[in-house]
Amino acid sequence: MRLISYDAHVNIDRASGTSEAGQFVRAAEAAGLQAVALVTSYAPSENSADNCAERLKAVASTSPVQVVPAIQTEILDSSGRIRAPASACQSFPLVLAHLSERTAAIGHDVPVRWEQLIDNIFASLTGAIETGLVNVLAYPFNLGRFPAPVTPGELPTERLEELGDAMAAAEVACELCNRAWWWYPDLPVGEFTEEFARVLQAFSRCGVKFIAGSDCCDINGVGNLRYVQRLMRQAGIQRSQLVDITRL
Repeated sequence: MRLISYDAHVNIDRASGTSEAGQFVRAAEAAGLQAVALVTSYAPSENSADNCAERLKAVASTSPVQVVPAIQTEILDSSGRIRAPASACQSFPLVLAHLSERTAAIGHDVPVRWEQLIDNIFASLTGAIETGLVNVLAYPFNLGRFPAPVTPGELPTERLEELGDAMAAAEVACELCNRAWWWYPDLPVGEFTEEFARVLQAFSRCGVKFIAGSDCCDINGVGNLRYVQRLMRQAGIQRSQLVDITRL
């Protein structure tokens, strides 16, 4: 039996129309999934968020797989301000936020003091939660390719638990990303898995819910959650702790 019946992070930015987006849904059906979240990255110069959400909903009529329209947006600074405006976020049942090279004082203009960098990281994630617009932290702590890399093992447990409490209170989920290891090219996969499992365990103790996504960009990756399953085993996360995206 399949452990996870959905893929909550399928990137469709390369799909130019409804028919191409539909191929991702067909791939989800072929993989035996019950639901798939089709994720578009917020870009103010492209079609309006409303139009994009409606286009994704239209795809749902072609398949028995439940389609969840989703938008992904960057966290811009340590206040937690996100790039997508409220009007865009409100068009989607699933809003994912993440740190990026655009995140001030983390992805660029990094402070000299390590303690200040850590403060900025946790402040940015907490601030994004407090906007009330975000319901998933996408590939959290994707810090291994930034100018000043911070490994999961370097994150203070008490800060993780503070963040976990905030996530649980606001019902913001932590993404279990199938490509989480990619962000740390200098860490062996096994070592990263052990370190990141400690992060997930801290969140789990706080009652945080998790959401599973492939983070794929083509149809061949839809439903590939093998590494997610490995993370779940390593961290002791149960299926009951996963968000059911079919209820969004």
